[in-house]
Amino acid sequence: MINSRSASGSLAGPPTARRRFFDRAPENRRRAAGGPADEPSALRFRWFLVVATVFVIACSGEAPTETTDTRMPTSVEYVRGATLKIHAKPDDVAPVVTTYQHGESVSILSRRGTWAEVRIAAGSGWVHADELAGSAEATIEADNTKPHFIRAPEPVTQPGAHGDLVLEADVSPDGVVIDVRTIQNTIDSSSLEQRNIVSLRKTTFAPMVRHGRREAFVYEHRVHY
Repeated sequence: MINSRSASGSLAGPPTARRRFFDRAPENRRRAAGGPADEPSALRFRWFLVVATVFVIACSGEAPTETTDTRMPTSVEYVRGATLKIHAKPDDVAPVVTTYQHGESVSILSRRGTWAEVRIAAGSGWVHADELAGSAEATIEADNTKPHFIRAPEPVTQPGAHGDLVLEADVSPDGVVIDVRTIQNTIDSSSLEQRNIVSLRKTTFAPMVRHGRREAFVYEHRVHY
């Protein structure tokens, strides 16, 4: 019979089983210390976390903001008419991006033929240059500014009415009527008075602008029957 003990007196087990026993020793020590059992798997997991984090950051990045037009204006002019339409391009068929009111100041950025490029809140737009006035002309107009309607009050009629009605309207800096009161009524008709008040409340004025600034004002409305 073949003796199965080794020279040291221990049983000589299968070599493969003995190698597996010693191969598991580092793994058992890592588990006892609370570390990962399989170091290559842990490295792959950490690498996955890094890649996922970079991907999330890249996807959640904000879109680049629009650059601000930092050009210095060549001059400052003022709206000559009741309103000024500002187009997206120097073309009458181009969309109107905003409007300015009489006397408001605009900064001129450039000129192209009969058109002038002006600064607006959203960047720039284009207007007819002849619709703008220089500072000297605007000052003269500001000293003689009078309220004028964008939407005039509708006439109120009543057969057989005689007398005068005087109303006073408080108008906001944007040209909106915010209050109406009666100053005089000699027509002896409260219903006619109320109908005129309603009509005046629906009125819209061009903003009163003085030296480039909008101002509230009081408008006196007289009706004679």
